[in-house]
Amino acid sequence: MKLYHFPSPNPQKVTFALKELGLDCEIVPVDLAKGEQRRPEFLAINPFGRVPVLVDGDLTLTESHAILAYLGDKTDRLWPASAAGRARALQWLFFLSQHLMPPAGELAFNRIAARVLGFPPDEAAIARGEKALPGVIGILEGQLATQKWIGGPEFSLVDCAYVPVLNVVEKAGFGYRDFPKLAAYLDAARARPGWKETPKLPGL
Repeated sequence: MKLYHFPSPNPQKVTFALKELGLDCEIVPVDLAKGEQRRPEFLAINPFGRVPVLVDGDLTLTESHAILAYLGDKTDRLWPASAAGRARALQWLFFLSQHLMPPAGELAFNRIAARVLGFPPDEAAIARGEKALPGVIGILEGQLATQKWIGGPEFSLVDCAYVPVLNVVEKAGFGYRDFPKLAAYLDAARARPGWKETPKLPGL
């Protein structure tokens, strides 16, 4: 397998999963800061010009959550065996995409990427993110009140998807003081060897 990668949250979901699953995979760096995702040779692999991209034999997969589901099905590990369990796992991945990532992206892009790339942050976008996040985090707090991990009692690929996003939200200045279950969850996940071995940008 080959993974086209940059150490930002979406690719980190897959690298975290690969570490947890113990899978060998060639990592091909794509430097987004240098615009390498717009080069013709990369656009031939993913016309959307985004990472991650997983290549496994004749299969080329984009979209981090699709890659996670594939790895779960491929290995039969960290992924539910039943149809109902897989549906619940996908439900939480869709929740992440639809409800958490948009405000997380507004916060992280304007508080972290803007500083790195040297342009002024969009304060209106930051305000939108700050306003939307508590309701979303509150739902996750409720989920974690009854179980240790987002997808159930055992760590799974669902958690590999959530941790990079929740981590960057915290690094962008959104505190979890009012969400103790989620704060404990994030600390436990970041203590795992797989996360410690996941490539990260400096300070993140």
